[in-house]
Amino acid sequence: MDEAAVDAYMADKKTYEDGLRAKEIKDAVEAAKSDLEKKLADAEKKAAEAEKTANDAAQQVGKLKEQSSTDAAKKEGTIVKFFKENIEAQKATDGDNLGGIGDRNYSAKTTIKAAALMTTADVLPNVAGGFSPLFGNYIDYEIGHLPLPAMIFMDLVTVKSAPGTENIYFSDRVNVQGDAAFIAEGSLKPLVSAQWQTTSKKTKEVALRWKQSKRLMAHAPSVIADFAERANEFMEQKVDDEILEGVDDATNFAGLQAYGTAFIVPADLAGYYTFANIFDVIMACASQIRIANFKGNITATLNTVWAAKMQGVKDSLGNYIIPPFVTKDGQNVGEVTVKFSNKIDKGDIIVGVLKNYNLVVAENVSYDEGYENDDFSKNLVSKKLEAFMGSYVKLSNSGSIIYDQIATILTAIEVPVV
Repeated sequence: MDEAAVDAYMADKKTYEDGLRAKEIKDAVEAAKSDLEKKLADAEKKAAEAEKTANDAAQQVGKLKEQSSTDAAKKEGTIVKFFKENIEAQKATDGDNLGGIGDRNYSAKTTIKAAALMTTADVLPNVAGGFSPLFGNYIDYEIGHLPLPAMIFMDLVTVKSAPGTENIYFSDRVNVQGDAAFIAEGSLKPLVSAQWQTTSKKTKEVALRWKQSKRLMAHAPSVIADFAERANEFMEQKVDDEILEGVDDATNFAGLQAYGTAFIVPADLAGYYTFANIFDVIMACASQIRIANFKGNITATLNTVWAAKMQGVKDSLGNYIIPPFVTKDGQNVGEVTVKFSNKIDKGDIIVGVLKNYNLVVAENVSYDEGYENDDFSKNLVSKKLEAFMGSYVKLSNSGSIIYDQIATILTAIEVPVV
């Protein structure tokens, strides 16, 4: 291709490319124009819709204003109508007496009472001083009750569980004869012997029952739960009381007081103490127990008032006196642990190896409920708690528990007044 042909080709190519660029620019301009026109149309449509919404709202407000004015007029008209009718009726009546003229000074005889001050007195309960749910109310759902004596004796004795037990048997070695001796070679050995005695005690029943309606059970569950707790406390307190003061008869098992022996003053302590007091009483009882060779921890039980009396001992100058063998809190006198209870009489004392007292629980406290007689017809339910147990102290441990009056012991150990 010669130079002229090349120049012609390049000119044609440039013309073609310029045409393509012009077409691209034209197409882009047309597209942008079309998109802009579409957006303008949409904006005009939305503006028209907004204008229509505003017009509709304005019309609605106008209707509401018109309706409000009409209602007010109606209300005003009702009141005015009442007074007008009342006045015209009265004037017509009086006009008959006044030549038809009527009483032009008449006005409707209507009394409008002044509003009274409202106070809490205007919130009326169902009965005077009764409950009203319209007030803010705080309700304490915990049910109060009188306090009961602390239960201490079950913790001081030995408690054994033996389900199904009807009779309690225990044995002691008795009538031991002879003794060991040092002997010469070939001599006859000393003879010793003993006997064994078995004793029995029957288990006893402790129980209670109560009745409640099904309506009470359904509508007052907190009352039902509270009394069930109290019923269980009845049982626990009765057992604890029996351990202290039970008598061995057909229905009761023997307690510590029944198994306790009277104080027997050791010879060396008879009339020994000058200005004898409760500390000397406790130490003298402990000495009697140890002299009889009984082992184990010794516990003394006194009435609660003695907790104050024991710490209120003073000398002639009013200074408090705590013996050197007594702890500051009065809980230990020598080797004796002291316990206080409202259940024991003020003038009595129990001192001993209380673990030698055995309580055998044959059946723990059990709960049952059911119907009796016409309970079903009356919508009632009978409930009960019961337990079976018995007690014993082995014959060989007799004397390991002392029960006596404090005044009696003081008399036995105090230096006689000359």
